[in-house]
Amino acid sequence: MSFRNSLFSKTLNIALTSLALGALTLPLSQKAAAEECTLSVETVWLDTYAVEADAHGECGAAEVSLAVFNQSGGIEFQAAFDQNDLFGFYGIDTVSDMQMALLDWVSGYTDVATSAKLPVWPEGADGPEAGEFPFYVEEGVTREIYERARQEERPMVCFIQGTESQLCLVKNPNSGALESIGVQTFPG
Repeated sequence: MSFRNSLFSKTLNIALTSLALGALTLPLSQKAAAEECTLSVETVWLDTYAVEADAHGECGAAEVSLAVFNQSGGIEFQAAFDQNDLFGFYGIDTVSDMQMALLDWVSGYTDVATSAKLPVWPEGADGPEAGEFPFYVEEGVTREIYERARQEERPMVCFIQGTESQLCLVKNPNSGALESIGVQTFPG
C-alpha cells in the first residue's frame, strides 16, 4: 500500500470513528438538556377557593405542588408530589404537556360534588363500604363525623393525590375551612 493510500485509509478511519463517537454522544447531550418545566396554572374550586398548581424542575422529574387558598388568602390545603407519583403526569417531557397535565389535574380530573356522594359507613363497620374501590377515612374522622358530613351534603372536591387514589376535601359549614375526610381509591 502506498504512503498516500495508507494516509487516506488512516484519515478515513479517524473520520469514521469521530462520526461514530459523535453519534453516541448526541443522545447524551440531548438528555442533559432536558426542557425546564417550571410553570403554574390556576383555577377555582367550589366557587370559593383559589387553587394554584405548580411544577418546578426539569420535565420528566419535576416536583408538582398544589395550594388551595381561602378568600382571605390563607392556605386551606397544601401538598407536593414527584410528578411520577401522580396519575396523569407520566411521560411529560415538554412545557406544553406539563401545562396540560396541570390543568387536567386541577380542573378536568377533579370531582366536585357534595359529601352525600361518599359511601355509607354502616354502624358497627370498620369503615365506609365502597365495594371494589375502598374509601379510607382521614385519621381522626369518626363514623359520627363522617356520617354527619354525608347527611349535611357539604360541598366537596376530590383530586388525584397518587397513582391510584384521590383525596376528598369537604367544606366545614361553620368555619368554611376545607377539611380532608379521606381517600377514595380508583382502578389504576
